Amino acid sequence: MAPQDTYLSLMLTIRNRFDTIDLLHNASSEPFSRAETAAFHGRKIVEAIAFGCLVAIENGLNTVPRDAKGQWNAESIFESLKSKALSALPSPSIIRQATPDEQRENNVKAVGEGIPEKRLTHDDLISIYQSLHAWLHEVNPYVHSEHANFYDQKAETLWADLTKLRLFMERHFISIHGAAFFCVLWDSQDGQTKVGSLSKAIV
Repeated sequence: MAPQDTYLSLMLTIRNRFDTIDLLHNASSEPFSRAETAAFHGRKIVEAIAFGCLVAIENGLNTVPRDAKGQWNAESIFESLKSKALSALPSPSIIRQATPDEQRENNVKAVGEGIPEKRLTHDDLISIYQSLHAWLHEVNPYVHSEHANFYDQKAETLWADLTKLRLFMERHFISIHGAAFFCVLWDSQDGQTKVGSLSKAIV
């Protein structure tokens, strides 16, 4: 499978998990169970982001770090990329129409513009991944008297982290050595998930 197709497959999975998280967040069933299931999907989203980074690296360098290729643990993959100074992370972005000056100076019709406030670092993603992990074990009754107590302590952070992941991924570039993809999880025209090359970016 070509890297662009592999990346699209990962992004479709991520989009479906975000859709499930939205349903869980807005449902009227018992709060702890909804949050616990949302955390499960959130953790898998972080893992898919890590795999997406590997696909971007393969697309740009024609290789994947040996110690990351067979990994499933997102923390291990991000630590591997950090140690090798490979920063192929999604960059939240928009594509806008070029201004007259930009059209004249750079001979372009559209411009990709990053959104710094939505960015996450390797360390941010590792921290979210670790925080989500706490929801994957049964609540220890010697630490928390009941599920409601655990929920009260951790739910606000959970939903905030899931929102950060969504903003990070909903529209982004990802590139290495000049080879890039642009992805929209929810296209503004037809609602579909799309991945295009940098030269054929989706608007």
